[in-house]
Amino acid sequence: MRNVWLLVLLAGCSNNDEYVPSGPPEETDSYEGGKEDSPAPGPEVPVALQSPDIGQFFMVDHYGVTDAGFVDIFAKIRTKNLGAIILWNPTNASGETLRAMIRRYSDAAKAAGRDELFYAADHEELHTQRFTSANGFTTLVEGATLGAATQRDRLCELHARITARELASVGMNMALGTVSDIYTSDSGTRGMFRTRAIDDDPNNVAPCIVAMTRAYAQEGHVAFITKHFPGLGNASGNTDVDASVLTRSRTKAAMERELAPYRLASQAVTNANAWAYVGAMVSHASYPIIDGGALPATLSSRMLTDFMRGSGTLSLGGKDGSGAATSFAGIGFRGLAVSDAFWTWGATRGLSAIQRQRLMARSFLAGMDILMIAKSDFSGAWGYFQEVYADMLPAAEQHELMAATGYASWDELRAKFRARITESVARIRFVKSTLGLSTSFMKTGAARDASTDLVGEYRNLAN
Repeated sequence: MRNVWLLVLLAGCSNNDEYVPSGPPEETDSYEGGKEDSPAPGPEVPVALQSPDIGQFFMVDHYGVTDAGFVDIFAKIRTKNLGAIILWNPTNASGETLRAMIRRYSDAAKAAGRDELFYAADHEELHTQRFTSANGFTTLVEGATLGAATQRDRLCELHARITARELASVGMNMALGTVSDIYTSDSGTRGMFRTRAIDDDPNNVAPCIVAMTRAYAQEGHVAFITKHFPGLGNASGNTDVDASVLTRSRTKAAMERELAPYRLASQAVTNANAWAYVGAMVSHASYPIIDGGALPATLSSRMLTDFMRGSGTLSLGGKDGSGAATSFAGIGFRGLAVSDAFWTWGATRGLSAIQRQRLMARSFLAGMDILMIAKSDFSGAWGYFQEVYADMLPAAEQHELMAATGYASWDELRAKFRARITESVARIRFVKSTLGLSTSFMKTGAARDASTDLVGEYRNLAN
């Protein structure tokens, strides 16, 4: 099976099937702040009634790198305790410039008494790596190269160590990738994963991901967010385009193939008490085999809370392709749950600002820790969350949110919302304190200087 796939890789596919990495949202294509933020539905919540923690639950797009940083990001840090940014580098700014910008943001957060930020980027492999040799980093190999290597696990370990050292050297503390998705040649995502995925065999993918989790934990300072939980390699289509994507895994055995990397990685970092270094990005697809599939994983409490965090044998309403009920052992995952991008999600196309905010609140209530959203949606979403927290959400919107989430009363929903704030902010702050302040582990010079002792072996094993 694996050899067949490698032949497919060498032969290539049509250009129309090529994976093109998702870019930032259209509304923030300006380097100087983008459009005005979408408003929240109700009146501004007085400072005395606000939660200081709500900004921690959002990761906003940051399109551009400049040593001075962006005025609107500084404002979001100081006034709303923004928790995270995802970085894009369209102008190919150097790692030194990136380091200067991150230092300014971190210093601003510290001076304002705010939390350290997560500084994240898609930093997987060739074609999905946002900072490469052009920016002073080591250009990494494709995921398929990792899976095909004779000394696969050692190459995967080096891949993670190089990434962790080089990102940390410029102050970055979160790597979004490598993917845990299992390549499936006849899926609706084959073009996305044929080189991005490590392999088509979970027995090759899982050990590679475990080697990476251990390496990130040993290096420290960078959280590894693998994706797309619980698996997109056998999906019906691309969630960036399609409003409704389902897994094509309709037997328990097929789904367990996709879950293998998450199960083994979760077990490895939990046993080593290193779970803070590993998180998972959650897929926007639906999984009928696990929880019945009425909701995408992004919005499913059965998926995000019961299954992802739970243990023991769980019956969550799932059914296989024949209609028989299924049960799965809980993953027991303790790390951060990070959403896939809301701005690229096909299901958000055409929604109003309030509808997008409601969707974010639903995801948070279901168990998501960090919501990756467009920068222009941040202030409105932050305001919406504050209104729920302070019991100031307009009555009509209360009913809409209750209807969408199934809570019997507004008081019950608010109690759950407040409990979720306590739960997620504790997890986020533990991870941030474990990683340390970005300014404390920055180095000087080009990012690649941090891993010169590893690159030679990495290149030899990859060839």
